[in-house]
Amino acid sequence: LLKQESPELLQLIEDFEVKLMELKDELHPLLQMVSNGTIPQGKGSRYLQTKYQLYLNYCANISFYLVLKARRMPVHSHPVIERLVAYRNLINELAVIDQKLSPQVRVLLKSFYDRKEDKLRREKKFALFLPLAIKRSTSKRAPALANGRAAGAEPSDESEPDEEAALKYYKMMEEKLKRKRKRTEDQERLEEGDVLEGEEDPNKKRGVTYQMIKNKGLTPRRKKIDRNPRVKHREKFRRAKIRRRGQVREVRRELQRYGGEPSGIRAGVKKSRRLQ
Repeated sequence: LLKQESPELLQLIEDFEVKLMELKDELHPLLQMVSNGTIPQGKGSRYLQTKYQLYLNYCANISFYLVLKARRMPVHSHPVIERLVAYRNLINELAVIDQKLSPQVRVLLKSFYDRKEDKLRREKKFALFLPLAIKRSTSKRAPALANGRAAGAEPSDESEPDEEAALKYYKMMEEKLKRKRKRTEDQERLEEGDVLEGEEDPNKKRGVTYQMIKNKGLTPRRKKIDRNPRVKHREKFRRAKIRRRGQVREVRRELQRYGGEPSGIRAGVKKSRRLQ
């Protein structure tokens, strides 16, 4: 029922989640690098700021659309639909540039998260951001290090597992994000095809069916020839030509030169009347 009423709702909700995740995990760190001076000012920084504002506006319009749907207000003729379509087209146009810049963006994000993890490790807050399995592995290693090794070697030995755990965590998050993007792209393609097939113009008039045409009410039984006046007049004309042929002889063309009557002409026979 929900897909029949508004087939675009589920797609917009999923798009909203994906774009917010991309804003949080990719664009916001890149803008921080622009403000820090890691990324120099230029076309690249302006492109990142434009994309950030575009995603924010797109998410804001989706949230407004969801508010309208929650209040059960009609949205088919609302201007927010046109804005969503316009923002979606702009985002699709940026996909080509994103594909070209994806290797550089990946390198910048990796360096950003590596620096962030180093800073958190120095402040001894890195354990809060690790997953539960990594926390358990680090907690199991700690007693063994305390019992079997010297106190001077502890910082260097502890840093290696922490770096490995950080790399594992970063790779795991990156793979998870890639899988989610791929899944959303495939689902978007399938749902776009379904939406295009299921969309109908609400202002379009319904076509006349055969049952509507045949619904003539109580009509008397008529001959088949009386149903079509054109065919009836044509048949009437055909029969009139046959009758006319019996009344008036048709003019025949002279195919051969006249050579007299076959039985001959009797000169003494007169069939005329004498007028007095």
